[in-house]
Amino acid sequence: MSNLVDVHLDVLAPNAGQLNDIEKALQNPCDELIAWRAQRTGENPQEIAANIKEIVSFKPVRNLGYVDPSVNKARRFESSWKDKFSGLVWSHVHFVSRDFPTAVFLAQYWDDQMSYGGKRVFHSGDEIRSSRDGKHHAQAHEWVLPNIFAPFEAEHELGLECGTLWDYWIEDMQKEITELTEMYSSKSDMKPEQKGAVEDENQEPGEAE
Repeated sequence: MSNLVDVHLDVLAPNAGQLNDIEKALQNPCDELIAWRAQRTGENPQEIAANIKEIVSFKPVRNLGYVDPSVNKARRFESSWKDKFSGLVWSHVHFVSRDFPTAVFLAQYWDDQMSYGGKRVFHSGDEIRSSRDGKHHAQAHEWVLPNIFAPFEAEHELGLECGTLWDYWIEDMQKEITELTEMYSSKSDMKPEQKGAVEDENQEPGEAE
């Protein structure tokens, strides 16, 4: 029995024209993928091409951001497949990423039945970052899945090179985890002046009396 894997794939492209080309590529698997699958299964590439296209195609859902569609550079796609085809579909994303090396592909996936999920970042034909949440405490509810997409989305918005902000994001996340630990996990062991200092740092503008 196979479970369904659902995916949101956000594509960040350098321009609207390339984004439209990527949309076509995500809906049409390359000959290399079909040949690879045929070699593994011993089937005729021409006979399985249509079936592979149906399995791996990503459907465009909406543009991301508030700019005019004619200049939009980010778009969300969706797909769903049986988990036994995961290798085939991820290989498809790899090939499209390889063919469009200036774009960034942000994929969030989940299997509600098996209660796991994760995030994967593809760039220039490689998976450059990933995070897996396999310890859901309640079925179909995320537990420890950090937003590893954040630095790449910021880079795209600011026109920075892919990977520029990663180390800064990691550093800030570590600080945030430390603050959460100090505020809540060990608060009962903190001295009054320590509690006050942490609370002041976490106060939003306008909250101070």
